[in-house]
Amino acid sequence: MQADLLVAQQPITEGTSSAVRTRAGACEIDIALTAAAVSGVRDLVRACLRLWGLTELDWRATLAVSELLTNAFEHARKEHESSVPVKVVLTRTPDGVFLCVSDPDPRLPAPVSAGEKDEGGRGLVLVKELSNGYGCSSTAHGKDVWATILHSS
Repeated sequence: MQADLLVAQQPITEGTSSAVRTRAGACEIDIALTAAAVSGVRDLVRACLRLWGLTELDWRATLAVSELLTNAFEHARKEHESSVPVKVVLTRTPDGVFLCVSDPDPRLPAPVSAGEKDEGGRGLVLVKELSNGYGCSSTAHGKDVWATILHSS
């Protein structure tokens, strides 16, 4: 039996506080998300996928979590704040993984039509293309935005 990841409370990047909890087939990351911390969370997701033998899902899951985290940072962070509290949950399913990012902003995201020269506005469209299903829901403390990524047929 493979060892599972340990509960850790350490900075993902310099000056960022986070708590990581894992159990068989699940990883939860609570973090004061900064722009610099997105890559650290992506690395944790990659480590979980490797641990679970799901490396074929790596590029889709890590890109999806990057997009969801970037959206949370851009849209849920209060003006003049350097971070936003988010929770990332990665759960192994029989067919792949379920990925959820929770943030405190109650506004639900909606895909927008990005212009050819726009630098942003493609995150949800990209998550839709990377995943086998995605969505969002209101919660008592903000919202959840999720994606399901399945093994290739």
